[in-house]
Amino acid sequence: MLDQTIDLFTKHIKEIVVKDQRMDNIPLAYLMTLDIPESLKHFFSQEVEIWLREEEEKFVSSRFDYDQPQVRVLIDKIFDLLSQNAFFDLNKFNQLLERAIKLQLNFIVKPHRTLKQFIFRDSDTVSTMEVYDTLKYFSHFDYYKVAISDFFNSKYLHSITSEQFSELIDNIDDDYFENDKLGNTLDTIKAVMASIGEAQQQSLEKISVDILYDALSDRNLDEFTELVQKVKYETSFTELSLDEVDALLRENKLPDEQVAEIDQPESAFSSYETEETPDSDAPVILEETDEIDLEEPPETVFTQAEEPREEETTTPAKTISVAEDLADHVARQIQSDSPLEDINEMIQGRIRRKIIKKLFKKKENVYLEFLAKLNKESSWKAASRIIDDVFYENEINPYSKEAISLSDIIYLRFFPKDKYVGDKSEDMKW
Repeated sequence: MLDQTIDLFTKHIKEIVVKDQRMDNIPLAYLMTLDIPESLKHFFSQEVEIWLREEEEKFVSSRFDYDQPQVRVLIDKIFDLLSQNAFFDLNKFNQLLERAIKLQLNFIVKPHRTLKQFIFRDSDTVSTMEVYDTLKYFSHFDYYKVAISDFFNSKYLHSITSEQFSELIDNIDDDYFENDKLGNTLDTIKAVMASIGEAQQQSLEKISVDILYDALSDRNLDEFTELVQKVKYETSFTELSLDEVDALLRENKLPDEQVAEIDQPESAFSSYETEETPDSDAPVILEETDEIDLEEPPETVFTQAEEPREEETTTPAKTISVAEDLADHVARQIQSDSPLEDINEMIQGRIRRKIIKKLFKKKENVYLEFLAKLNKESSWKAASRIIDDVFYENEINPYSKEAISLSDIIYLRFFPKDKYVGDKSEDMKW
C-alpha cells in the first residue's frame, strides 16, 4: 500500500547519507550532523544504546566489583567513547533505515496500533519512563505525547499495562474528535496526506482509499470508516481527492463513478514508480514538530509539508536516478553471488521451536508455508512484503524481540555479508 512511498523516502535519505559511493561504514556521529528527520537520528542512536547495553552485560563477575565508583567512572568513559565512534556497516544501515521508515509510516497512518505494538513489544507492562523514551521515536501528532504526559503526571503513574494504554489512546482521540468531529477528521487526513507527500517529495493530490480506511478505523471513527468502506467495495475508486473525501464525510456523497471511468486521474504515485509492487501495510517520517494541544488541529504540525518545494517537485526523475544508482551500488557490495540459502536450514533447534511457539502459536504448518513462500523469492524487497503480510494476518507484533530476530535471520539470507545480523548458531539467544 505504501511501498512506493517507503522506497522513495528511503532513496532520498540514502542520497543524503551515502554521498560517496566508496563509503562502507556510516558513523553515528556523521548521521547526527545531517539534515535528516530527528526521529531517524533517534532510531539509530537508540540502536547504538542497545549495543552498549549488551556490552555492559559483560561487566559482570564474581571475582571483580565493577560497581566500584572509580571503576564505574572508567567504564562510563569507555562507553562514551564507544558511542562517539559507533558506526553501521552499509548493509546494517540499509536494514535499519527501512525498519525506521516503516515504523514512522505505520505511526502516521495507524498511531493506535503502532504505539501499542512498539511500546509493548516485549512485555505487557512497561514503566512510564519507557513510554516517554519510546515516544521520542515519533515526530508527528504530538498531541498524543502531551496527553499521555499529562495523564501520567495527574495519576502519578510509574507503570502502565497494554490494556490501560489502549484505553488511554482511545480516550485521547475520543476527546480530540468530540469537539469538531468532521473538522478534526479532515485536518487529520490533510496531515496524513502532507506527510506522505513530503516523503515522496511532492504535493499529494489524492489519498489511497486503503490508507484512508486504515487511518479512520485505527482512530475509531466508525461512522466515517463505514463511508470509506462503501467507496472501497461499491466503486472502482482506489484514490480520492481531498474534495471528494470532504463530500463523502460531510454529505455521505460517493464519488462520481462515471467520471472515474472516463477521466480517472493518474495515481499520485504513478510518475514515481520504478517497478510494480503489491500492496503492503506500513507507515513516514518528517521533521521534528512542536507540541500541540488537543484542541489544535493537527495540520498545524505539518504546514511546511504542505508547501511543495519547487526544486524537488520539478526534477523527480533526477532525484530517483541518483538514489537508484546508490541502491544498485549498495546491492552489489553486500549481496552474495552464491545461491540463496534455504531458510529452513538457517533456523534450527531451539530457535526454530521458539519461533513456532511464540510467533505462530504452535501452528507448524503455518510456519512452514511462510518459509516456503520466502524460499521462492530472490530479493529482500519481495520477502519483506511477505513478512509484513504474514505478520499482519497472524496478528504477530512486528516489533517484538522474536519477530525482529526472525526478520534479521531472513534478511541474512539475501545479504549474507552482514556481520551484524548474526548467524544460525546457538550464539543467537533470546
